[in-house]
Amino acid sequence: MSIASIEIPPEACSEYRFLLSRGYPDTGALKLVGDRYRLSRLERNCLFRGTVDDETAARRRRKIVSPGGSCGAHLGVDWYNVLITVETYLKGGVLFLADDGVTRDAAAVHGSWRPSPVTEAATDAIISELGRIGPERIDVFLDAPVAFSGELAAALRGRIGDAVPGAAYEVALAASADWPLKRYQGIVASSDSVVLDSASKVLDLARHALQGRYGFNPAPIGARRSP
Repeated sequence: MSIASIEIPPEACSEYRFLLSRGYPDTGALKLVGDRYRLSRLERNCLFRGTVDDETAARRRRKIVSPGGSCGAHLGVDWYNVLITVETYLKGGVLFLADDGVTRDAAAVHGSWRPSPVTEAATDAIISELGRIGPERIDVFLDAPVAFSGELAAALRGRIGDAVPGAAYEVALAASADWPLKRYQGIVASSDSVVLDSASKVLDLARHALQGRYGFNPAPIGARRSP
């Protein structure tokens, strides 16, 4: 599988982190660093989505659990968040491991998501990973305003039951998946910063789905490529 990559200078990441740690507004800090290093719009988006101050990164990393740590647990899934990340890989887009230890993409298409030729393969990879993990309960949340959410939710209900026999599960529509996930009593699968900050435990489901199906692991943001 060929996937696009970018190389943001490590110095740009370090300077952006420094400004954030000193209380600079993220938009102002992003402009300062982006202009200095002449970053493209895509590179700035990755820097914004992937780089946080050290304190925030450490706090979120402490919440991350492995697939083995999710076995027999209650798992709440931010479906579009995970799906779009896996689809980005299948489309050859940019993925990276953010400072806070979770996989993110540079797609920025959440509200405008539509089914694509890779949606089926991405869904298969995620559901297969859920089957390997074996949670006791799975709660999937989809953003109702996104087109085709009702149809997708109906299709997922049967597939999850088949893939994870014996697990209790529910597939629900919400005005915003963030709201139920911020209050979820269990492990959450999402890379949304608001959800991560509210969660007690986090599973990087997209990363493990990609690793399990395609052997892919994202490079950390700011990592230099080998010559």
